[in-house]
Amino acid sequence: MRKEFQIVCRGSWLSMAQVALFCQKVKTYFPDIELKPIIKETKGDREQSTPLHLVEGKDFFTAEIQDDLRNGKADFAVHSMKDVSGDSFFENSYYTIIDRNDIRDIAIFNDHILEKLAAGKPIVIGTSSPRRTLMATDFLQKALPQLSSHPVQVIAKPIRGNVDVRLRKLSALEEYDGIILASAGLNRLLNYEPSRITIEEHLRNKRKMFLPLFECPPAAGQGAIVVETNPDNLDAIAILNKIADIENTEAVRAERIYAEKYGYGCSRPFGVFHKNLPHCSFTYASGLDQQLAPFTEWQQPVQLDPVSIALFSGTDHMRSFYTETNLDGSKLPATATTIFVASQKSVHSTELIKQCHKKKVWAAGTRTWLGLAQKGIWVEGSADGLGLDSLLPVFDSPLVKVDKSECCILTNQNSVVGWLSEGWHAVATYCLHPNIDSQLIEAISKADLVFWSSYQQWLVGSNYTKQGAIHACPSGKTADRLIGLGLNPLIFPTIKAFQSWRKTIQVTEGV
Repeated sequence: MRKEFQIVCRGSWLSMAQVALFCQKVKTYFPDIELKPIIKETKGDREQSTPLHLVEGKDFFTAEIQDDLRNGKADFAVHSMKDVSGDSFFENSYYTIIDRNDIRDIAIFNDHILEKLAAGKPIVIGTSSPRRTLMATDFLQKALPQLSSHPVQVIAKPIRGNVDVRLRKLSALEEYDGIILASAGLNRLLNYEPSRITIEEHLRNKRKMFLPLFECPPAAGQGAIVVETNPDNLDAIAILNKIADIENTEAVRAERIYAEKYGYGCSRPFGVFHKNLPHCSFTYASGLDQQLAPFTEWQQPVQLDPVSIALFSGTDHMRSFYTETNLDGSKLPATATTIFVASQKSVHSTELIKQCHKKKVWAAGTRTWLGLAQKGIWVEGSADGLGLDSLLPVFDSPLVKVDKSECCILTNQNSVVGWLSEGWHAVATYCLHPNIDSQLIEAISKADLVFWSSYQQWLVGSNYTKQGAIHACPSGKTADRLIGLGLNPLIFPTIKAFQSWRKTIQVTEGV
């Protein structure tokens, strides 16, 4: 094998960070190889005054880099996958995904954001992406702390430039209260020594909010690095095969099926992502189609296709299995820097709200997030209903850096033991008391399929299911515990996924 290879790439810090990661992976297997970057300015770099979706053409950050590869000036071309258009882009090359970071978007705010919210003033967000303008601004109006009697108003304003340029504009210019970026890019810049100190300084005294995946889905391929070479460059192909990330390559391909249908990149007002969970995999897409009509699509391998079925859904009866009583005097441990709120019911008193103001707060899902926002609490992000384990890579990232020992779960008294047994700190702030009536029992007993929205529901209602009934539940702790009991439940990614599937079959509802 040859000992020297050229890599063509953009000259931005983020591009160079991606090249550095590529080189690091190559050196793991081929320590004697020398890799030399060739910097290429692209149309996207030259044209900074116009939002990209208004610039004529496509592949603004990738086409000219690929041209150098085709012309034999380099052995490898390194791209951000979300900047690449259709599959035809790769029709004359060999490519693979070599890495993928967090796929979420993140909103970064100046610290004065709380003062503006309290004063009821409009919040100006910098983004040139129609996708982010459509989804993120709508979500932020509900998810930012409600500190005024006036509804929160979020206005999108165009902003261009590399990540560090946009952060500098946020800090230096009064025209933006916040900007929206891909969290993957920030993580890579914080791990890249030439940019780390500058990015840390830009983020100092800023407030962060990781946008939820289902309400604000990312562009296809977001967070993924793709490397391509010419099909006759056998040495380069051998290198790529060695460092290929097969799981993420397949995930990105699943996302790009939807991109082929609805459009590529941030210029299209829709998002899509693929997730591999411990119990199931799925692809989710949402936004506006080519006719600007709203759509939501799930691709989930549910191994059940009945013509009709008698179904009972616990999601329709969230408050029917238990009554609740609050526990007074609950205190968050002083050692905890981060709070994971399992239910908005967990924060019920003025004192708990005050304690949350002093911590970084994460929510189990969007419903909990919005409930906390109504109480004036700043929420940094959520588990999207996928379970706390899905957040562990985010907690471990440079943007968050939260150790398990620093995190405390706010939950009900019945669930504390389960969290403690898994090594988490947990505090009970309310109690659940079984309170199931005869009408609910009858509905459960008639169902062929019972969907339990939580393990606590199963504990109260499972004795009333008929023999042979199918148990179903969302992924996460509920699935773990039902499997641990020897059941073989039908597992959906989330409650929303079950509700979507439910609409596609003929059902006889319980009550």
